[in-house]
Amino acid sequence: MRFNRIFLGIVCSSSLFGLCGCFSWYDYNSASNYGSQRDEHRQDTSRAYQTAQQYTTVSHNHTRLEMNQFLSDQVAAMNGVNSAIVMMADNTAYVAIIIDSTASGTKSSTRETNNGGTVRGLYNPATPFNDYADPNKLATGTNSYETVQHHEQISHLFKQKIAEKIRSLQPTVVDVYISAHRDYINELNRLAQESWKGNDLTPYVKEFDAISDYIFGTQPTIPTQSEG
Repeated sequence: MRFNRIFLGIVCSSSLFGLCGCFSWYDYNSASNYGSQRDEHRQDTSRAYQTAQQYTTVSHNHTRLEMNQFLSDQVAAMNGVNSAIVMMADNTAYVAIIIDSTASGTKSSTRETNNGGTVRGLYNPATPFNDYADPNKLATGTNSYETVQHHEQISHLFKQKIAEKIRSLQPTVVDVYISAHRDYINELNRLAQESWKGNDLTPYVKEFDAISDYIFGTQPTIPTQSEG
């Protein structure tokens, strides 16, 4: 009888370990997993990004533009982010990110970057005899980290954590817009270079607003079931 109890205990333990192997224990979100559908600590607050756009049409119409290096560095330090540029247009933060593999659940889109030449020692396998890379482009789609065509393909939790980070560091921020679109990354990188040179970004406000209109739209966005 004692042997049977010991044997049963071993079977139960083995089954438990077997279940651990069959079912993911990464269902709860963490600093390196933004894809959870079952958050251990569900958020009671509303969406922290594109907040106004949940309810009404918006207008990307600003009078002042500047790059915030501190916020850029803080967002770039987050898991899942390779590079980040944060522009402050009045009191609204506009964020361009390049996504890396240091976190899971960051996006729902397929790969947009061709890294096929890496193993062959080539920058671009489509042009094997030309390894030129435009220094003005942070994201080229070749031999680089990931971009995302549409901001809605970036996971809610990933954007939420980025927006919460920005709001906690700069409480005066009234809204946050986040994109990993290649054109947006490169445009903000171009403006960042002007800022690093000490140039005023005010002359670029209108074109910045225009590309923000294009990337984020102006019509209301409908929150998904996971946003809450």
